[in-house]
Amino acid sequence: MEQFPLIEVGGEPFERGRQHGQQAADLIQFNLEGYWRLFKHNAGLDRATALNQARQYVEPIKGYAPHLLNEMRGIAEGAGVSLEEVLALNCRTEILSLGAIPLHQECTALFVAPEATGDGHTIVAQNWDWSDVLRGGTVLLRIEQPGRPTVLTLTEAGMVGKIGLNSAGVGVCTNFLRHDRRRVGAPFHVILREALNAPRLGLAVAAVYRELRADSGNYLLAHAEGEAVDLEATPSDVGFLHPEDGLLAHTNHFLTPRLQVGDRGILESDNTLLRHGRAIRLLRAQAGQITVETLKGIFRDHFNHPMAICRHPDPSQPEIERSATLASMIVDLTASEMHLTAGEPCQAEYYTVGL
Repeated sequence: MEQFPLIEVGGEPFERGRQHGQQAADLIQFNLEGYWRLFKHNAGLDRATALNQARQYVEPIKGYAPHLLNEMRGIAEGAGVSLEEVLALNCRTEILSLGAIPLHQECTALFVAPEATGDGHTIVAQNWDWSDVLRGGTVLLRIEQPGRPTVLTLTEAGMVGKIGLNSAGVGVCTNFLRHDRRRVGAPFHVILREALNAPRLGLAVAAVYRELRADSGNYLLAHAEGEAVDLEATPSDVGFLHPEDGLLAHTNHFLTPRLQVGDRGILESDNTLLRHGRAIRLLRAQAGQITVETLKGIFRDHFNHPMAICRHPDPSQPEIERSATLASMIVDLTASEMHLTAGEPCQAEYYTVGL
């Protein structure tokens, strides 16, 4: 059974970053090579220009979460790369958004409250779909940090975080959103990590609502006690959604009416509407009896293949533009454990990692 490398780090920001960089140095180089290709293809940026773009985010990150900038400095030292290269990884969404070619934006995220599960547990989950060029660069990062909850996050090597849970019962899933508005500000993945750092759900919400968001994104935030809120954010506005009958699903378009003006997700994805409707229908069909096994079945769904909830590379596309479900993650917040696949869930077995 294939599993993601588990990187365990601890200590103050620079030190835990250094440990991350040392343990994942080869994978960080792999991701950098992949992103140089994507920056060039999607945005027309060579390596030097992409690094110049990354430098613009130093001050916004310092203003939003200075400890994470120090963590990035540690990652750079540990991996033997420059801070600008680590910034380019952590700001890859913002850099790629400069391009005319649509991003690989096909994630499906779900929340199930205790009243909708068969065992009274709280679950947040998603299929993470991304460029097939980056297959093999993902890690599971466990972060022990003084004064903050322990974090278990599925992320790309060299990045400070993405999706997962923490020891305070907070869970975070996400979807890429694309809107006409953008600016230089706090990067998408830095905000995700700050939400995962939160000791309570309200502070995870506050992490998204702060000023200086650089780009758009969806943040599905949940707590083990059964509450969740979904935040659809642009750089200048945030819409919010609450579960209905204990269920919530989100894909890659805005559901908040005022934010639908300027939404580019539906234009750039011929399947986001289908995946959203399909996921909700499959959830409602088993409401009150949903389990981790139920969600495994939903994440393996192939309606509209290959652009399905379980995404597969489309052989009709150029290799550089193909995307796939690189990981499936089901977080049982009640049990503080994560069920994962390394690759498409229809082909890979789920394995379990406890916080």
